[in-house]
Amino acid sequence: MTTLKKLREELEALKAELQARLEASPEASAAKAKAGEKAEELKDALEGQMAELHRLTKVMLEEAETTVADHPMATVAGALALGIVIGRITAR
Repeated sequence: MTTLKKLREELEALKAELQARLEASPEASAAKAKAGEKAEELKDALEGQMAELHRLTKVMLEEAETTVADHPMATVAGALALGIVIGRITAR
């Protein structure tokens, strides 16, 4: 039990020493700043892509509504045919 406790204490001391060295190192600070900049760039790019996806989804739904309004019988017939196909596939 005592050996395990000593090992844990040594491990904690090594972690603290490594953290202190990383924080004191100018290379580590520069790498941390560069990583932060890259993360910010990626965040901005992702937000742009999400906005574009949202816009495209709205356009797709509007087009679907227009198609259904313009061709109600074809839409119902297509939905019925698709339902029959799915029903046959899942019945097996």
